[in-house]
Amino acid sequence: MFHVKRFYFTFIVSLITVFSFSQGSIRFTDKPFVLNIERDTSIESFIDQQAASASLSKEEKELLYWINYVRKNPAAFNKKVLGSFLSQFPEVKNSYSHSLAKTLSDMNGVGLLSPTTRLHQIAAAHAKDLGSKGLSLSHSSSSGASFQQRMEAAGLTSCVSENIYEGKLNALETVIFLLIDNGVKSLGHRKNILDPNARFIGISFYPVKNRNPYYFSVQDFTCE
Repeated sequence: MFHVKRFYFTFIVSLITVFSFSQGSIRFTDKPFVLNIERDTSIESFIDQQAASASLSKEEKELLYWINYVRKNPAAFNKKVLGSFLSQFPEVKNSYSHSLAKTLSDMNGVGLLSPTTRLHQIAAAHAKDLGSKGLSLSHSSSSGASFQQRMEAAGLTSCVSENIYEGKLNALETVIFLLIDNGVKSLGHRKNILDPNARFIGISFYPVKNRNPYYFSVQDFTCE
Protein backbone atom coordinates (compact mmCIF):
# COMPACT_ATOMS: atom_id res chain seq x y z
CA MET A 1 0.00 0.00 0.00
CA PHE A 2 1.27 3.48 -0.79
CA HIS A 3 0.45 6.76 0.81
CA VAL A 4 1.64 9.78 -1.12
CA LYS A 5 2.31 13.35 -0.26
CA ARG A 6 4.44 15.67 -2.37
CA PHE A 7 7.78 13.94 -3.02
CA TYR A 8 6.91 11.12 -0.60
CA PHE A 9 5.67 7.57 -1.08
CA THR A 10 4.67 5.31 1.79
CA PHE A 11 4.02 1.59 1.37
CA ILE A 12 1.84 -0.86 3.32
CA VAL A 13 1.17 -4.46 2.37
CA SER A 14 -1.35 -7.01 3.61
CA LEU A 15 -1.40 -10.67 2.63
CA ILE A 16 -4.39 -12.88 3.30
CA THR A 17 -2.15 -15.54 4.87
CA VAL A 18 -0.36 -13.38 7.42
CA PHE A 19 -2.24 -10.06 7.60
CA SER A 20 1.00 -8.16 8.19
CA PHE A 21 1.40 -4.42 7.69
CA SER A 22 4.62 -2.52 7.05
CA GLN A 23 5.40 1.09 6.18
CA GLY A 24 8.20 3.04 4.58
CA SER A 25 8.82 6.29 2.70
CA ILE A 26 11.03 7.56 -0.07
CA ARG A 27 11.93 11.06 -1.25
CA PHE A 28 12.53 11.80 -4.93
CA THR A 29 12.46 14.70 -7.37
CA ASP A 30 9.11 15.30 -9.04
CA LYS A 31 10.13 15.27 -12.70
CA PRO A 32 9.35 13.08 -15.74
CA PHE A 33 11.11 9.74 -16.11
CA VAL A 34 12.46 9.41 -19.65
CA LEU A 35 12.80 5.83 -20.92
CA ASN A 36 13.63 4.77 -24.46
CA ILE A 37 13.58 1.01 -24.94
CA GLU A 38 11.92 -1.30 -27.44
CA ARG A 39 8.53 -2.69 -26.50
CA ASP A 40 8.17 -6.45 -26.05
CA THR A 41 5.55 -7.15 -28.69
CA SER A 42 5.04 -10.71 -27.44
CA ILE A 43 3.79 -9.35 -24.11
CA GLU A 44 1.56 -6.82 -25.84
CA SER A 45 0.13 -9.61 -28.00
CA PHE A 46 -0.45 -11.78 -24.94
CA ILE A 47 -2.37 -8.99 -23.21
CA ASP A 48 -4.46 -8.25 -26.29
CA GLN A 49 -5.45 -11.92 -26.51
CA GLN A 50 -6.90 -11.93 -22.99
CA ALA A 51 -10.65 -11.40 -23.00
CA ALA A 52 -10.58 -9.45 -19.72
CA SER A 53 -8.19 -6.89 -21.24
CA ALA A 54 -11.17 -5.25 -22.91
CA SER A 55 -12.25 -4.00 -19.47
CA LEU A 56 -8.92 -2.30 -18.76
CA SER A 57 -8.13 1.35 -19.37
CA LYS A 58 -5.04 2.34 -21.33
CA GLU A 59 -3.04 2.98 -18.13
CA GLU A 60 -4.25 -0.27 -16.56
CA LYS A 61 -3.07 -2.19 -19.62
CA GLU A 62 0.23 -0.36 -19.38
CA LEU A 63 0.62 -1.38 -15.74
CA LEU A 64 -0.11 -4.99 -16.72
CA TYR A 65 2.50 -4.71 -19.47
CA TRP A 66 5.23 -3.58 -17.09
CA ILE A 67 4.36 -6.14 -14.44
CA ASN A 68 4.56 -8.85 -17.07
CA TYR A 69 7.73 -7.34 -18.51
CA VAL A 70 9.58 -7.55 -15.20
CA ARG A 71 8.24 -11.07 -14.62
CA LYS A 72 9.36 -12.28 -18.05
CA ASN A 73 12.60 -10.28 -18.30
CA PRO A 74 13.83 -9.50 -14.76
CA ALA A 75 17.45 -8.99 -15.81
CA ALA A 76 16.46 -6.76 -18.72
CA PHE A 77 14.13 -4.73 -16.48
CA ASN A 78 16.98 -4.33 -14.00
CA LYS A 79 19.43 -3.10 -16.63
CA LYS A 80 17.21 -1.11 -18.96
CA VAL A 81 14.44 0.21 -16.72
CA LEU A 82 15.59 0.24 -13.10
CA GLY A 83 19.11 1.25 -14.10
CA SER A 84 17.79 4.18 -16.12
CA PHE A 85 15.45 5.22 -13.34
CA LEU A 86 18.17 5.23 -10.70
CA SER A 87 20.45 7.13 -13.06
CA GLN A 88 17.83 9.86 -13.47
CA PHE A 89 16.75 9.75 -9.80
CA PRO A 90 19.97 9.00 -7.85
CA GLU A 91 18.27 10.10 -4.64
CA VAL A 92 16.28 6.85 -4.77
CA LYS A 93 19.43 4.73 -4.54
CA ASN A 94 19.58 2.91 -1.20
CA SER A 95 19.66 -0.59 0.25
CA TYR A 96 16.16 -1.34 -1.04
CA SER A 97 16.88 -0.38 -4.65
CA HIS A 98 20.17 -2.27 -4.36
CA SER A 99 18.44 -5.41 -3.13
CA LEU A 100 15.90 -5.11 -5.95
CA ALA A 101 18.69 -4.89 -8.52
CA LYS A 102 20.29 -8.01 -7.06
CA THR A 103 16.98 -9.89 -6.97
CA LEU A 104 16.23 -9.06 -10.58
CA SER A 105 19.72 -9.86 -11.83
CA ASP A 106 19.72 -13.24 -10.04
CA MET A 107 16.21 -14.47 -10.85
CA ASN A 108 14.88 -16.33 -13.84
CA GLY A 109 11.75 -15.23 -15.62
CA VAL A 110 8.37 -16.38 -14.36
CA GLY A 111 5.01 -16.81 -16.07
CA LEU A 112 2.97 -13.91 -17.38
CA LEU A 113 -0.11 -12.86 -15.42
CA SER A 114 -3.50 -13.05 -17.08
CA PRO A 115 -6.14 -10.46 -16.21
CA THR A 116 -9.51 -11.81 -15.13
CA THR A 117 -12.87 -10.08 -15.06
CA ARG A 118 -13.52 -11.12 -11.46
CA LEU A 119 -10.22 -9.77 -10.15
CA HIS A 120 -10.62 -6.58 -12.17
CA GLN A 121 -14.04 -6.04 -10.60
CA ILE A 122 -12.63 -6.61 -7.12
CA ALA A 123 -9.74 -4.20 -7.69
CA ALA A 124 -11.97 -1.61 -9.37
CA ALA A 125 -14.57 -1.73 -6.60
CA HIS A 126 -11.98 -1.19 -3.88
CA ALA A 127 -10.14 1.58 -5.74
CA LYS A 128 -13.45 3.38 -6.36
CA ASP A 129 -14.60 2.87 -2.76
CA LEU A 130 -11.46 4.53 -1.41
CA GLY A 131 -10.94 7.07 -4.17
CA SER A 132 -14.49 8.38 -4.56
CA LYS A 133 -14.63 9.13 -0.83
CA GLY A 134 -11.11 10.50 -0.59
CA LEU A 135 -10.19 7.99 2.09
CA SER A 136 -6.78 6.98 3.36
CA LEU A 137 -5.21 3.85 1.94
CA SER A 138 -6.62 0.72 3.50
CA HIS A 139 -7.18 -2.91 2.60
CA SER A 140 -10.52 -2.62 4.41
CA SER A 141 -13.56 -1.16 2.68
CA SER A 142 -15.33 2.02 3.77
CA SER A 143 -17.99 -0.19 5.33
CA GLY A 144 -15.40 -1.96 7.48
CA ALA A 145 -15.04 -5.21 5.52
CA SER A 146 -11.50 -6.51 5.96
CA PHE A 147 -9.29 -7.70 3.12
CA GLN A 148 -10.07 -11.29 4.00
CA GLN A 149 -13.81 -10.56 4.10
CA ARG A 150 -13.68 -8.78 0.76
CA MET A 151 -11.88 -11.71 -0.83
CA GLU A 152 -14.15 -14.31 0.73
CA ALA A 153 -17.21 -12.41 -0.51
CA ALA A 154 -15.77 -12.78 -4.00
CA GLY A 155 -15.22 -16.51 -3.50
CA LEU A 156 -11.44 -16.26 -3.00
CA THR A 157 -10.22 -17.99 0.13
CA SER A 158 -6.57 -18.79 -0.51
CA CYS A 159 -3.50 -17.70 -2.46
CA VAL A 160 -4.62 -14.07 -2.70
CA SER A 161 -2.59 -10.91 -2.20
CA GLU A 162 -3.13 -7.22 -2.80
CA ASN A 163 -1.04 -4.13 -3.50
CA ILE A 164 -2.41 -0.61 -3.11
CA TYR A 165 -0.60 2.48 -4.35
CA GLU A 166 -1.38 6.18 -4.33
CA GLY A 167 0.40 8.44 -6.77
CA LYS A 168 0.17 10.08 -10.15
CA LEU A 169 -1.40 8.20 -13.05
CA ASN A 170 1.83 6.59 -14.24
CA ALA A 171 1.90 2.83 -14.69
CA LEU A 172 5.66 2.35 -14.95
CA GLU A 173 6.52 4.46 -11.92
CA THR A 174 3.81 2.62 -9.97
CA VAL A 175 5.52 -0.68 -10.74
CA ILE A 176 9.00 0.65 -10.01
CA PHE A 177 8.11 1.98 -6.57
CA LEU A 178 6.16 -1.13 -5.62
CA LEU A 179 9.17 -3.22 -6.62
CA ILE A 180 11.65 -1.09 -4.68
CA ASP A 181 9.36 -1.38 -1.63
CA ASN A 182 11.38 1.18 0.27
CA GLY A 183 11.11 0.76 4.04
CA VAL A 184 9.00 -2.42 3.80
CA LYS A 185 11.05 -5.08 5.57
CA SER A 186 8.83 -7.89 4.28
CA LEU A 187 9.18 -6.64 0.66
CA GLY A 188 5.57 -7.70 0.28
CA HIS A 189 4.74 -5.60 -2.80
CA ARG A 190 7.83 -6.85 -4.60
CA LYS A 191 7.08 -10.43 -3.69
CA ASN A 192 3.49 -10.11 -4.88
CA ILE A 193 4.58 -8.82 -8.29
CA LEU A 194 7.35 -11.39 -8.74
CA ASP A 195 5.57 -14.36 -7.15
CA PRO A 196 6.22 -17.36 -9.45
CA ASN A 197 3.03 -19.01 -8.19
CA ALA A 198 0.78 -16.10 -9.18
CA ARG A 199 -1.14 -16.65 -12.39
CA PHE A 200 -3.95 -14.07 -12.47
CA ILE A 201 -4.29 -10.37 -11.73
CA GLY A 202 -6.86 -7.61 -11.43
CA ILE A 203 -5.82 -3.96 -11.87
CA SER A 204 -7.55 -0.65 -11.38
CA PHE A 205 -6.77 3.06 -11.22
CA TYR A 206 -9.23 5.52 -9.70
CA PRO A 207 -8.77 9.25 -8.95
CA VAL A 208 -8.61 10.27 -5.29
CA LYS A 209 -11.24 12.83 -4.34
CA ASN A 210 -9.77 16.16 -3.25
CA ARG A 211 -6.20 14.93 -3.87
CA ASN A 212 -5.77 15.76 -7.55
CA PRO A 213 -3.65 14.63 -9.46
CA TYR A 214 -3.34 11.45 -7.39
CA TYR A 215 -4.90 8.07 -8.09
CA PHE A 216 -5.30 4.86 -6.19
CA SER A 217 -4.04 1.76 -7.95
CA VAL A 218 -5.23 -1.59 -6.63
CA GLN A 219 -3.68 -4.84 -7.80
CA ASP A 220 -5.09 -8.21 -6.74
CA PHE A 221 -3.23 -11.45 -7.41
CA THR A 222 -4.24 -15.11 -7.25
CA CYS A 223 -2.58 -18.40 -8.15
CA GLU A 224 -5.78 -20.25 -9.03
